[in-house]
Amino acid sequence: MAVEIDKHFELGQFLKKKRASLTPEHVGLTIGKKRKVIGLRREEVAELANLSIDWYIRLEQGRPVQPSVEVLSALSNALQLNRNERDYLFNLAEQRLPDEAQDNIIVSQRMQKFLDSQNPYPAYITDTQWNIVGWNKAATLVFGNYPLMTPLQRNSIWRAFTDPYMKELLDNWEGHAKLRVSQLRMVHSQSPANQERLELITKLRKQSSIFDSWWNEQFIMGTPEGKKLLHHPIVGDIRIDYLSFQNEEHPNATITVHLASDVDSKKKLEKLFE
Repeated sequence: MAVEIDKHFELGQFLKKKRASLTPEHVGLTIGKKRKVIGLRREEVAELANLSIDWYIRLEQGRPVQPSVEVLSALSNALQLNRNERDYLFNLAEQRLPDEAQDNIIVSQRMQKFLDSQNPYPAYITDTQWNIVGWNKAATLVFGNYPLMTPLQRNSIWRAFTDPYMKELLDNWEGHAKLRVSQLRMVHSQSPANQERLELITKLRKQSSIFDSWWNEQFIMGTPEGKKLLHHPIVGDIRIDYLSFQNEEHPNATITVHLASDVDSKKKLEKLFE
């Protein structure tokens, strides 16, 4: 005999489990010295998700309530759920994961540890709009101080055409920039109504006459990715190979790791990281 699953109960149990797996430090909360609770308190999760504590308690207790997509998204962010966990949460609540959630990338502590473990080699994460959404220290030392940039400045295509540093850093800036235009045009042709992308294209065409000219040419392929020669202002020329890949946690994000192509470049990256 098939056993019917009580999704309300399962949802409550899942929330409890995730709440217990996080510490205040994981979510940026300041705590006092005395704390007996393992994991987060219910009221802390409710506050992070901007929910009333009573409503959150009802969810954890498995009451027959129907959380909205907005509530589920807020809980997903508060509990730092990965893509599979988000899918599971929305499935239990019988809600459809919104399309925009594909680009709502939260860099988990586990993913940040992976990026940090690549030091002194630069590593970062980009979303489908080419925004840098996660990075390690080496990436900031080589490519720029991402924490101090605005969201627009952390967009790789915007920087390629508006930041003089990138033009000086990249030996083959033109090939890199043309490749970005080609990639942008291809994705734009697949979903021309994407508002965020339309705004980026409009801003770039106004800001850069070069981008505007290349955008109008339409058939620009650029150069293949895989190797770069960088002219770093502190340590000089650095030759790097790089790999870009995706993982299950963020299937719509791209993780890029840069490796030294030779011993001299390896020493320079290590020196820069000291």
